[in-house]
Amino acid sequence: MSKVPPSSRSSNSSPKSPLQRLRKRLTDNISHISTGNHSHDEPKFQSLDDFDSSWDSEPPLTPLTLKGYKKSTKRQLLSHELAEDLRQHIPSVLQINHSWTLRYSIEQDGTSLNTLYERCKPQVGENMRKRKGYFIVVMDNHGSVFGAYVNDYLRPQDGKYYYGNGDCFLWKSEHYKIKRLVSNKDGDLIKDDDDNQLVMEDNIRLKVYPYTSINDFIIYSNHDFISIGSGGGKFGLWIDSSFLHGASDPVDTFGNEQLSEDEKFTILGLEIWKVG
Repeated sequence: MSKVPPSSRSSNSSPKSPLQRLRKRLTDNISHISTGNHSHDEPKFQSLDDFDSSWDSEPPLTPLTLKGYKKSTKRQLLSHELAEDLRQHIPSVLQINHSWTLRYSIEQDGTSLNTLYERCKPQVGENMRKRKGYFIVVMDNHGSVFGAYVNDYLRPQDGKYYYGNGDCFLWKSEHYKIKRLVSNKDGDLIKDDDDNQLVMEDNIRLKVYPYTSINDFIIYSNHDFISIGSGGGKFGLWIDSSFLHGASDPVDTFGNEQLSEDEKFTILGLEIWKVG
């Protein structure tokens, strides 16, 4: 029997490659759905782009659980709202972790730098290859909350040795008030000039300062202090060994604003949170 010339082969023959076959099945399914041959439970796609876009949407993250606070702990620096905001700025692979663990707290563990280092050490049996992150959370004498995210656990260094990578950043939370109109009994908005019917709502704004690559002075820690970001004799965040005093200045490492209201501040609270 003679062979059929290539030009006379049916145009309806199946694509040869797996990708072509998959695309044809998707196109056939879309054609079937868009012509009305579907049940009420089936999604309606108008084009292949619409069908593909349904695969691109990511499921929502599981709400965070903050573990480690004792019932007796009065000053809890990290709220769920702030934690969820900070979560959006860490590497995606760590965002899926929905449980953060408090590794150190001044109120619960005392003011000891050695204790902080000891509690930040990897625990026995912990997978050292697993990616992790740590949040430093500070409250100063003005009640401001700020800190840093670091990709490695804090530890004393022998000699002036910096560590950390480009995942690290500085951050601060700012309180601000917005004026909101309230409705009267009829559901109508009160006029703007009626101050008695205006409500001032307290809100929190998060500012994040990522690594700039200008220098590599990311993390330095010894038995005298902890610093995150530095240059020109100044530090993005500096905490002394007594956990009484701290300082913050703009530095090239993160291109940050001053985190605290005052350049030098008194520490009222300090926490270290482990992610991953």
